[in-house]
Amino acid sequence: MKNVVIIGGGACGSAALIELLIRSIAKKLEQQISYTLIERNDRVGYGLAFGTEQKSHLLNTQADLMGIYAHEPGHFAVWLRENGGKKRSDVKGGSDEENAYTSRILYGHYVSEELEKTIDKARQHGISVTVIHSEAITIDRLENEQLSVILANGSGVVADEVLLAPGTPKPNSFKRLREYRQYIDFPWPTERLLKRTGKEDHVGILGTSLSAIDTVMTLIDNGHTGKITMFSPDGMLPRVQPDENNNLERGYLTLENLHKLKRQKGHSPTVKELFRLFIKDVESSEGKKLEWKAMNRHARDPLPLLEKDIEVAEKGGDAILNMAYALRYDTADIWSWMDMEQQMMFTKWLGSHWMINRHAMPLHNAKRIAALIREGKLGVIAENEKVEFNDKKRQFRVETSKNGTHYVDRLVNATGSAGKLEEMDNILLENLLIKKYLQSYPLGGAVINPHTMQCISKKGGEHIYGVGHLVNGMLIDVNAMWFNVKTIARLAAEIIFKITGDGRI
Repeated sequence: MKNVVIIGGGACGSAALIELLIRSIAKKLEQQISYTLIERNDRVGYGLAFGTEQKSHLLNTQADLMGIYAHEPGHFAVWLRENGGKKRSDVKGGSDEENAYTSRILYGHYVSEELEKTIDKARQHGISVTVIHSEAITIDRLENEQLSVILANGSGVVADEVLLAPGTPKPNSFKRLREYRQYIDFPWPTERLLKRTGKEDHVGILGTSLSAIDTVMTLIDNGHTGKITMFSPDGMLPRVQPDENNNLERGYLTLENLHKLKRQKGHSPTVKELFRLFIKDVESSEGKKLEWKAMNRHARDPLPLLEKDIEVAEKGGDAILNMAYALRYDTADIWSWMDMEQQMMFTKWLGSHWMINRHAMPLHNAKRIAALIREGKLGVIAENEKVEFNDKKRQFRVETSKNGTHYVDRLVNATGSAGKLEEMDNILLENLLIKKYLQSYPLGGAVINPHTMQCISKKGGEHIYGVGHLVNGMLIDVNAMWFNVKTIARLAAEIIFKITGDGRI
């Protein structure tokens, strides 16, 4: 009997257990495999991403891509239709259920419910599933290539295969500010954020991405009346996601053309080549040449841009936004075909503009953000250079190169999750790095075999896998749940094959 241990019971860990159980039931493996899920929180299926109770914290992906089952992307939309659909107050958007944007907590309820149903079904088929509510702190090697997952209470769980799904780590930047009570190092859980901010405080938010938008929504939904200011190096807000994207047919930036380029030129795709093809597709869709330099949003006034983005989103999006959406299924392959040097160049040159288009904010929240800016309740400041605590004023002093110096009563770090493995605030990952069971990828996260999701390191062996944010450097789309579900199908097939020797899915 082989035991598969999944560390982390958020959405990724839950999706992995669900897929493994489905395959185990179908193959009648009750005499060969057992499962253990380790989750430090009381409930499983939620994690930080989908455990927030704020109904204005919306998914930034339509329901029809969010199915928790690997080959049923539309399942969440079906579940939604069967559970109140568009009549629910926590469902937004002007289209049908397939294109709705739901609250994050509603998606957490869905994942938790489907996990519970799948575990019950597996147990009915004689498959052992154990759920342990504790924190895994390290992994030791045993004889016969087995592993022992050590828990916070000192006990161990013997494993033949281990899947690491630690979820979203908080940012490890600005650590020197943690000594001040006025500093909130992570906007989750929201109860902590609300407890540490007064309703009339001037709250500064480090970051302007989706995490920062959710932080604003948390404060406003809970009656905050003070000023809110977001600070970031580029000052760029996410663009606005249409309820339903207009279709864009790519004729240039396709996997076929990129493979032909590799075959004919004898090198991997470069950033310049990719951008040229991107431009051709966008301009072909628009039917005209565009002024690309004029589209640089760095440090520009956000309100006119946001108001225009809302207008564009209400019409189904422009060619750039729809191009980013059309590329969603090919992005991971394109990224894997690029040399690391080119990946780094892309991140530095185009990364921020790609992110605001690829991970846009829901239209419902965009309208609320625009209203707050117009009313003077929300500010967006670019080019912040220095942050320090002023003991005399008992406030944080934020220096910017463009808009001078600003003082805020409370400061929230919403810069996003730590990317580099060494900077993730997780005791298990820290210990696995020390033991060399994990190896850092220069662009972030752990080194893995992207075909099997197995972690690769000098001492890691063949029995540790990673999924989600843990592998954010080698895989570019790990903050998209539908993409994680897709990679989970690969690792589930690999684990089942290793244990049974049967390659049939």
